[in-house]
Amino acid sequence: MKDSKNVFDGAYYIKADADAPEYSFYDPIPFFRKEIEVNKAPKKAVIHVQSPGFACFFINGIRITEDIFISPTSDYTRILWYNSYDVTSLLEEGKNVISVIAGNGYLNESFRTPWDYDKAYWRDAPQFILSLDIDGERVAVSDRGWKVSKDASHIIYSHIRSGEHVDMRRYSDAWKYRGYDDSDWQDVCVNEKGFSGEFRYCDCPPVREIETILPVSVQKKEKGILFDFGVNHSGYAEFVIKADEGSEIYFRYAEEVFEDGAPRHCGMDTPYYYPDSPFQTNKLIASGGTDRFKPMFSYHGYRYVLVEGLPENGKIISASSFFIHNDIRRKADFECGNDVLNYIYRAGMRSSESNFFWCVTDCPTREKLGWTNDSQASAEQMLINFDILPLYCKWFEDIKADMKDDGSLHGTIPSHDWGLDWGPVCDTFLYELPYRIYLYTGESEMLVRAIPYFERYISFLEKSISENKEFILGDWLGCGSSELIPKEFVRDFYLVKALRITSLAYRLAKSDETDIVEGRYLEAKKDFTDRYIDENGRCRVNEQTAIAMMLVDGLYTDRHTLCDQLVRAVLRDRTRLVSGMVGIQYLYDALSICDRPDLAFDMMAKNDPGYATWYKKGATTLWERWVGDYGDESHNHHMFSCVIAWFFKSLLGIMPSEDAPGFERIGLCPMFISELEYAKGHIDTVRGRIDASWEKVDGGFVYKVTVPEGVRASFDGRSFSGESAEFFVRA
Repeated sequence: MKDSKNVFDGAYYIKADADAPEYSFYDPIPFFRKEIEVNKAPKKAVIHVQSPGFACFFINGIRITEDIFISPTSDYTRILWYNSYDVTSLLEEGKNVISVIAGNGYLNESFRTPWDYDKAYWRDAPQFILSLDIDGERVAVSDRGWKVSKDASHIIYSHIRSGEHVDMRRYSDAWKYRGYDDSDWQDVCVNEKGFSGEFRYCDCPPVREIETILPVSVQKKEKGILFDFGVNHSGYAEFVIKADEGSEIYFRYAEEVFEDGAPRHCGMDTPYYYPDSPFQTNKLIASGGTDRFKPMFSYHGYRYVLVEGLPENGKIISASSFFIHNDIRRKADFECGNDVLNYIYRAGMRSSESNFFWCVTDCPTREKLGWTNDSQASAEQMLINFDILPLYCKWFEDIKADMKDDGSLHGTIPSHDWGLDWGPVCDTFLYELPYRIYLYTGESEMLVRAIPYFERYISFLEKSISENKEFILGDWLGCGSSELIPKEFVRDFYLVKALRITSLAYRLAKSDETDIVEGRYLEAKKDFTDRYIDENGRCRVNEQTAIAMMLVDGLYTDRHTLCDQLVRAVLRDRTRLVSGMVGIQYLYDALSICDRPDLAFDMMAKNDPGYATWYKKGATTLWERWVGDYGDESHNHHMFSCVIAWFFKSLLGIMPSEDAPGFERIGLCPMFISELEYAKGHIDTVRGRIDASWEKVDGGFVYKVTVPEGVRASFDGRSFSGESAEFFVRA
């Protein structure tokens, strides 16, 4: 990480308004500019920028980067993530102009929502801080010498969650260039105090326009012109339009639509969520010429865009959509002989990517918040499929910074102090993330450095248990599981899990207290099994979720008894999924432990409601709820993508282990399902690519594996490394 101590020496946050204005549909986004003198052509020029509400930066009219939504989100009173860019090629000898457009982001959300960002303790007017170094010398900073104008701005309304409005009659690029007359612009307001957060350089992949998606259909509807971009995704659309001057044209984004083309928001746009502001709506006031419009500081989750208000003589010249998210590389792939499982994989990848936005958000539509319960569910598959470690490292710093003095955490991180008491279903992502990173990479530093935070949270949770505190979340969003699984079971389970991972961290740190912490874990484990295992070795909560959680984490007195209980429970439920977002993280792995992958396959491929419901309805992403009707909220959530890890671990047999993390050794353990016919895939691990596949043949299955040098693999009594191996397994 770069040294951040002096990066903004001499610079201030600057803004147009002394205070954050009240909510209004007319609140132009401020433009800032300053001309500077460069004595000679630079050999090396670097600009450092930070904007808590996002900003776009230009030098001599050219954007300094293709990155968008700068800077990374955080609790701005704790961490201020900044970015640095090489701008040598943009500067010239003589006069140069630095210009900036500063957005609201999460800094200045002036409208009401259930998440209370309008009351955030950091709330302030749009602003930024900047420094420019040329050949090792500081030549420009954001200070009182800058000019600002809101009157010159064509972006007259902008909020990240609701949308952006532009008045193209006001549009001009002239202010970004030398010689522009800014005599009627105002002096900037200087934020003397700044923010109390620590400046830290962010080296995780930036948010960018990753993919351009063209419409698959354009239809004239009763409500307007409906553009279908074929797949649900996060981003925004760009339209090129010619219409009469002053025409007001609306762009309404939606995941689903009614027959007449009207957006179908599945309850996400209700007054409870958005009492004041529009939901996923952009607006263009036409200049009378040809206008090009895409939002700068707002993005949406959608498949469809309904264009309303285009006059009869107006024309849409072109339309395209941009899939935007952190630019994180895919590093795995999977395919099999079942359409539903293939849908789950493809949709899971798109839902994951749709929620990469400086953390892992819950959805790109209603909230755009870093719900840690969703991410606890999906962390393992994301580590398998994406080169996501830098983003996770950034977010983990936000998580640690979020912890309150008593050890409690918020359900959404970054947070402005909204969202306490959601409970360990959210909070123990603190343990899950570094643990999974250790398993998949072998890196133990995150675990070891988190020990003080682990201990603080355990103290908080132990105190909560002693007071019999009931947290908000249990095994929610299942088919009845929220009522079937006692919240105290879930709460108590996560204490044992937290102590287990903390014990591992102490062991990796080679601490003198390792034996003491291990003893605390074993004592908690015994207390848990004494409470929830009966005299016959069965789980006292005879439901899929509870039994599966105990099996996977080894919380039993007799594994065979618990396996029998789980299989009987699944058959009792007619292989219907009766697990919520907690239980599903454990259920399929537990069925593999029971050597019943066939039941797992039936539950995921045939269960209704479930993944099969979404597939039959033509979904292109994963939904928030299993229910198959259209009153079921977000249609782009990633939390139920956790099943994808099972594809790799159980179907392909590629599973890391705690005693040989980072795939140093692999005991291959594929599970063959006749109905599936075949499965194949790969993972680019920290040690190289592992390929695995199997196909059904007469009398059994042919299993093929390729492992890189340095990875010792074993299967069916044979060990190999750095080569391909093929096995025949009788049915």
